[in-house]
Amino acid sequence: MGTTEPFQMRDGWILEDTMVDTYAEIAEEAFAQFLSEKASPVIRPELEHDAAAYHEHEKRKKMMGIKTIVFSAMTLEAAAYEFATLQLGEHFAKKYLDKLDVVGKWLIIPRLVCGRSLREDGPAINGLKALIKSRNALVHHKSKEWDSRIKASDTLNAIKEQRAQFENVQVPIAFKTLILLSLELNAVLQADGPLPSFEDSWIHPTPCDPLVAQVIHRCREVHRDNWRGL
Repeated sequence: MGTTEPFQMRDGWILEDTMVDTYAEIAEEAFAQFLSEKASPVIRPELEHDAAAYHEHEKRKKMMGIKTIVFSAMTLEAAAYEFATLQLGEHFAKKYLDKLDVVGKWLIIPRLVCGRSLREDGPAINGLKALIKSRNALVHHKSKEWDSRIKASDTLNAIKEQRAQFENVQVPIAFKTLILLSLELNAVLQADGPLPSFEDSWIHPTPCDPLVAQVIHRCREVHRDNWRGL
């Protein structure tokens, strides 16, 4: 990236009723509960009438996964607009930037603000694209009629694959994207941006869940590798 002067951020107190930190806290709490449920699986019993605990476990895990995806996306959408409003002015943000999709906002706004941008093919932007796709699929979810022409076993296998994709890919990517985008934006600005900080020196306002802390640590390593490649 070369040596550049750190960008001077305007103070966040200029904005009223900001929700970025609130959304981020909800996403982190949901992700911690999701990881906890996933780390303590409940085995499905053979008899369905004994499966109440299993179904409750699966329901909690699904709910926490959905909250993680939705509130991670809400955090990044809110932060993009607040960043533009704070640094470029509310009129400019509303007139020229608000209609952009969230990926476009995070590619364009930092460049407008400080002359430097996030890496278009980097892990933060790639994660953001996947996150928005997952969020849209949830928000615009449409149930499907059971197709009697397809073997029941094939349908059930497809459902299992979708569940595995949700739990092993979509949910983890959601919160990882929040971390990675915060780390990369702060590196671009050489200052604290509008998102919660996840730097090595960051002091969590509340005790950080150990499982979430492991994810944050891995994301820092990914960010360092990505940043060294610029």
